[in-house]
Amino acid sequence: METAEKRVMIASSSQRKRKRRKIRRIIRKRRRRNEKLVTAPSSLPNDVIEEIFLRLPVKALIRLKSLSKQWRVVIESLSFAERHLKIAEQYRLVHPKVMVITDEKETGWTLRPDTDIGFRTFCLESGSVLSFSLINFPQGFFNCTFVSENCDGLFCIHSPQSHSVYVVNPATRWLRQLPPSRFQISMHKFYPTREDWRFMDSLFHLAFVKAAAGYKLVWLYNCENYNADASFPSEGVTKCEVFDFRANTWRYLSCTPSYRIFYNQKPAYANGSVYWLTEPYNARIEVVAFDIQTETFRLLPNIIVAIADSDPNHIDMCSLDNHLCMSKREHVTMIQDIWRLKPSEDTWEKIFSIDLISCHSPRTEIRDMFEWSQKDMVEPSTPVAVCKNKKILLSHRCSRGLNPSLAISFKWKMMCEE
Repeated sequence: METAEKRVMIASSSQRKRKRRKIRRIIRKRRRRNEKLVTAPSSLPNDVIEEIFLRLPVKALIRLKSLSKQWRVVIESLSFAERHLKIAEQYRLVHPKVMVITDEKETGWTLRPDTDIGFRTFCLESGSVLSFSLINFPQGFFNCTFVSENCDGLFCIHSPQSHSVYVVNPATRWLRQLPPSRFQISMHKFYPTREDWRFMDSLFHLAFVKAAAGYKLVWLYNCENYNADASFPSEGVTKCEVFDFRANTWRYLSCTPSYRIFYNQKPAYANGSVYWLTEPYNARIEVVAFDIQTETFRLLPNIIVAIADSDPNHIDMCSLDNHLCMSKREHVTMIQDIWRLKPSEDTWEKIFSIDLISCHSPRTEIRDMFEWSQKDMVEPSTPVAVCKNKKILLSHRCSRGLNPSLAISFKWKMMCEE
């Protein structure tokens, strides 16, 4: 009896094996047939096909990779990726796009704020939605999310209240979790008060940049112990951590600026350097620059007098077309002036003067608690992009969408150059 059962089991096992082999043969035949179709002698030359691929969106390229081994090798090559990025940047100069990071689904329903983040791409000219990606971050952010600036389509998302640090590509839904920085680990050894969080705001803004050998995360922040009444800078007031993607570790830089970083301003990346505003010393603010290649700090030699003598809360710093730009908004006249730094770093030129009162708001695509008509706010609006017809896209640091802790603007206004 046992022998008969064993024979039945062996026979059924053999049948399953034959069935699996048959399925594998069918799959191999289909793959060979597909490869013959895409590599047929009548197909286009490889250089022509590559030129076509260079002008396709990322999602289309992902689908094409599964059709041919040859295509996959081309699409995944570093040279193709660099050329594709360059063409995409040239296209964005003519047809600007805006990536909005939100806690809402495509249908408008609120996501799980701890783990889900939506990435919505808008056409700046028409205001229409071009794409939407919903990405889940397993570790979560404890309702406190901060987002870096865009770097080749990548974003770094982190939370000061957890160990979460992610690099994400919204176009492909790829993400990589990074180890926590040293200050993130040390912060969770004590329970900071509300006042502690205020003075540690500079910890929340990091720079995600591209270097010759790859990407870097630069985290410059103020030390816990300092003299609030100091009239001059001193050593040891800041720390800087740099993340090495190849080694997958954070490392300290030994030589850091002797100026405390202004807590309410994100760093700006332009022309191979990262820039931070400092807290006022002797009623004057400075701009600290960090060279990405040499990993050394320096002070900008010349700052516009109207900027240097201002309260740092009244000015803003950003990057436009790979140039460092600074803005100041007058409280009474509601005129905002925008200057651009020349590559030599010794001369500034005024590129925009915007009358915020006379400008209108033709489109508002995203709900927000921020009222643009508030005239008592002295913080300037941040230039995001410049498009055709002398129009500039502005956002405001107080415009933060449905999740008040999500550190990115959700509402924009199309403002005309004066």
